[in-house]
Amino acid sequence: MFGKIAAFELRYQLRQPIFWIAGLIFFLLVFGAVGIDRVQIGAGGNVHKNSPQAIGQIVMVMTVFFMFVSTAFVANVIVRDEETGFGPIIRSTRIRKFDYLFGRFAGAFAAVALAFLFVPAAILVGSLMPWVDPETMGPNRLADYAFAYVWLALPGLFLTSAIFFTLATVTRSMMGTYMGVAGFMVAYLAMNVALQDPEKLQLASLVEPFGLAAWDLATRYFTAADSNTRMPDLVGPLLYNRLIWIPVALVFLGLAWFTFRFETRPGRARRTAPSVEAAPPPPSRRLPAPRRGLDVAWAQLTKRTRFEMGQVFKSPAFVVLLLLGLFNSLGGLVLGDELSGAKLYPVTRWVIGTLTGSFSMLVVIVAVFYAGELVWRERERKTHEIVDATAVPDWAFVVPKTLAIALVLIAMLVVSAATGIAVQLSKGFFDIQLGKYLFWYVLPYAADWTLIAVLAVFFQAVSPHKFVGWGLMVLYLIAVLVFPTLGFEHNLYLYGGRPSTPLSDMNGQGDYAVFAAWFRAYWSAFAVILLVLSYGLWRRGTETRMLPRLKRLPRRLLGPAGVIGGAALVAWIGLGAFIYDNTNVQNEYRTSVGDEKWLADYEKAFLRYEKLPQPSVTDVDLDLDLHPTTPKLVTEGVYHLTNDSGVPIRELHVRLDRDTKALQMAVNGASRVKTFDRFNYRIFTFDRPLQPGEHTALSFQTVMQQRGFKNSGNTTRLVDNGTFVNNFEFGPIVGMDRSQLLQDRAKRRKYGLTPQLRPPKLEDRSAQARNYLANADWVNADISVTTDAEQTPVAPGYRISDVTKGGRRTIRFRTDAPVLNFFSVQSARYAIKREVYKGVELAIYYDAQHPWNVDRMIKALKTGLDYYQANFSPYQFHQARILEFPDYAKFAQAFANTMPYSEGIGFVTDNTQPDKIDYVTYVTAHELAHQWWAHQIIGADMQGATSLSETLAQYSALIVMEKTYGQDGIRKFLKFELDRYLRSRGGELVEELPLIRVENQPYIHYRKGSLVMYLLRERMGEAKVNAALRRLLAQYAFKGAPYPRSQDLVDALRAEAGADAASQQLITDLFEKITLYDLKTKTAAVNKRADGRYDVTLTIEAKKAYADGKGQETPAPIPAGEVFDLGVFDAEPGKPGFGPKNVLAFRTTTLRSGSQTIVVTVDKPPKFAGVDPYNKQIDRNSDDNAIRVGS
Repeated sequence: MFGKIAAFELRYQLRQPIFWIAGLIFFLLVFGAVGIDRVQIGAGGNVHKNSPQAIGQIVMVMTVFFMFVSTAFVANVIVRDEETGFGPIIRSTRIRKFDYLFGRFAGAFAAVALAFLFVPAAILVGSLMPWVDPETMGPNRLADYAFAYVWLALPGLFLTSAIFFTLATVTRSMMGTYMGVAGFMVAYLAMNVALQDPEKLQLASLVEPFGLAAWDLATRYFTAADSNTRMPDLVGPLLYNRLIWIPVALVFLGLAWFTFRFETRPGRARRTAPSVEAAPPPPSRRLPAPRRGLDVAWAQLTKRTRFEMGQVFKSPAFVVLLLLGLFNSLGGLVLGDELSGAKLYPVTRWVIGTLTGSFSMLVVIVAVFYAGELVWRERERKTHEIVDATAVPDWAFVVPKTLAIALVLIAMLVVSAATGIAVQLSKGFFDIQLGKYLFWYVLPYAADWTLIAVLAVFFQAVSPHKFVGWGLMVLYLIAVLVFPTLGFEHNLYLYGGRPSTPLSDMNGQGDYAVFAAWFRAYWSAFAVILLVLSYGLWRRGTETRMLPRLKRLPRRLLGPAGVIGGAALVAWIGLGAFIYDNTNVQNEYRTSVGDEKWLADYEKAFLRYEKLPQPSVTDVDLDLDLHPTTPKLVTEGVYHLTNDSGVPIRELHVRLDRDTKALQMAVNGASRVKTFDRFNYRIFTFDRPLQPGEHTALSFQTVMQQRGFKNSGNTTRLVDNGTFVNNFEFGPIVGMDRSQLLQDRAKRRKYGLTPQLRPPKLEDRSAQARNYLANADWVNADISVTTDAEQTPVAPGYRISDVTKGGRRTIRFRTDAPVLNFFSVQSARYAIKREVYKGVELAIYYDAQHPWNVDRMIKALKTGLDYYQANFSPYQFHQARILEFPDYAKFAQAFANTMPYSEGIGFVTDNTQPDKIDYVTYVTAHELAHQWWAHQIIGADMQGATSLSETLAQYSALIVMEKTYGQDGIRKFLKFELDRYLRSRGGELVEELPLIRVENQPYIHYRKGSLVMYLLRERMGEAKVNAALRRLLAQYAFKGAPYPRSQDLVDALRAEAGADAASQQLITDLFEKITLYDLKTKTAAVNKRADGRYDVTLTIEAKKAYADGKGQETPAPIPAGEVFDLGVFDAEPGKPGFGPKNVLAFRTTTLRSGSQTIVVTVDKPPKFAGVDPYNKQIDRNSDDNAIRVGS
């Protein structure tokens, strides 16, 4: 009987629409992640999209979201019988309680398991698509799919099914069950918040019910070779997690058994009403004539809209979808407010951005699903002939159903906004900007989602079956994703398409909301046309064929519907013409495919000139006229050039940014010019070759301007408040280089380019003729900037004059030290905090809405100046300025004495939590350090170049962090850097290289660079490392070619290390090899001595290995002189409150490969001890370095 009941339940579930709808939704989500380049889960770099790593990651993420679907399957098993009234009948038979209860559960869970098969099927199908780049795919191994499905997915599905089956059994209520789902969701998110610290990953791997933390722990340091070839072993936390949570699921099922009452509950006897003699039927008479008029139409509209909305709100599927959307949103809102280990203030702009990215997909699903349900409801329930025989006009069906769906979507929008506000309040943030929620989120997206509702209803109105209508919407969604990848990107034919509206507290919505509004109006007019057509083609009575409906369409459009449709058509055509004029006439229409082709052609035409000798710019005179609200920037200038190449120069190559127009350009002594208009490239030919040592001048007038609006890519550089441009954008660049060219290997192959565009080798000494920053020269600059009177313009140099006249403000800046010919100009309505510190004016230019971290930035600048000048060289300027710019990009950048800083990072970082990284101090110190490492010396254009700028800036910032928080407080930052480096190795695009050969790979020159320099400073000594850096500055500061190599840094370090063999080997391991360690404190025991002191006995295991560029490791012995840190503490290192007072013993010791025992004697009772407790070594697993001391 158990088997028959289970089979019956399975057949029932397979017949339900939700089985196929849920399966299709998850299939499309996963198919998109695998088959579309713009979506990735678990893949990237050299990791294949169908690799074991990617399969496991996708399956586990989808298991969490499938919780809402599995609830829909298993929760109605018991409730369904109660609601239909069959429960007492079934329970009166001889069916046993066990068979009934668990047979029904088994069938429902089998349906859950079968529905989830859509997920691995989507991975497999997506990997076989003909348009997918074969280099991003590996072999499909069925064993990987089976492991992911059986061990990673099914336990989580079984757990959630058991929990919510039990809840439904206890409550006998679908609503109660869904409330339980919401509670589970909140508890799950709260647990993730509590355990999100990387140091709690071991605990999280056991208590996180879906196994995601255990999976992360098992695969976090997988290399690309590991990710592409194997699943993690089912051992350790990954196994323990399953052994913990499968029994928990069984416990819940046991609870369902004990709480379920199989017998029918006795009910109270109903009171019998007194019999009343039936009244005779009334005599027949003519029905009253139907009333017409606006009052009747309004009553029909409101009552039918309320009725249709009620149908949606009362549907369990709607609750599931809403919870799913909120779950996804809460994940981003609760867990996503971190940046590089630092907390962010949940400002409204950030909340809106998070909601936009996480909630929208569910809205589309609701619109698609309920359009079919509402349009086809009467026909499915066989009431359509009765309803259609009434005097209700057709519009009273079409409009209320559409309006109901739109209002339901808007209600979801409001609920999501309320959720965002609740999260803000829960985090103690009370600057709730309701106006932004209304005008930045609710109103614009209400228009967008209404367009989706109209399209969904239209498809259902013209379809012969609701599944066809759903299929048409699915095709639309696929088209929206696929068409742009094929080069079809114009928003005039992508339904609902519009340019993006980037948000900024500084600049608000800028003009972008207006641009988007034109497209919303255009598509709204088209939506009205669709509604009119839906009305004209609406099914009425028994005739459902399309051809008869098309024949009667002209007659149905003769009345008001035709007038409305005609007006909408005129508006649609007029708006379309206006938009086309803006996007295709006033501006060039571009696509991503076209841009790729342009870059490929650009490279083919001009990369051959890369090494052509060119004169150097020595002086820059500029006059910039900025109109922020237009937006427009006109630049007049002169570049003074000198031939310092040592050879005669016949041609001068000049290029401009693609969007900058040259109004005038001339070169002294060069009367002939060849212009390549498509590429904004010019080749001037000198009347006679420019001889070594000779001078010339390049004069120009350029304009950066956007007329009207573009289809996409509207400028975010020239804006109403917060303009941020650099001279590579508004001015000419002398010579050709390879920056900004195509990097993706698949695209390079597609266009016939060499597969990889890599810098010259470290051994290529000819590459020292250029630096890696577009060969920017050291120049003197004289710059005038004119902007609106209420704004403050900023350019490199010192303010010579400041004049406001006629509503315009002009400030002139002049440098008194050489600066790189790569600088920024900014203009905004700034609040300014200035402080003169030891002869240097420190200034923070910030938006008044973001005052939180201004003082912290000033303090970091002071600490940095003190250390850098004392240990490296004098600061070359008398100003250090940080300038906030809109959150259209998230970075900070260092120009000469000027450091632009995005509002999206340091200015909204919450530094009130001591257990988080002080990101503001770190970034500020890093950018200030670039005034030495990039703006005093700049690396040659070759391998290793960025180690001279980014790595040394990282080292400098680490010292500032240490000066601020002490050596004991730096552990969390080092651990973060170590974790980021090891995690990033698996995503390498080409190959991992040693630090000395880094090819602009951020995880190497930033993350590994921090660890390398900090450890080197610890082992060699701070004085020697800094002496090597001073040596480098003395040799190359402010000098042109030959530019320094990373080898020069290593040589300087080796010179300071002298005859110390251990230091020389350390330099080799850190810079010239990819060196990894596996250090583990296996046991730590304490024994109290007779003299009251404590002997701590440590058993330590040590391994060392060298890796190649693909992550393959070769074991290496630990040499005799290599030392490691050893520490004993009375508190756990890295935790809040840990400080020097907690260090009982700390020293270095030599280790050998393998296991060894070391005894350390301390004066106080120890609690933690271990090897490398501050995570200075590049250790594959740093979690087992310092462990709790046992007795």
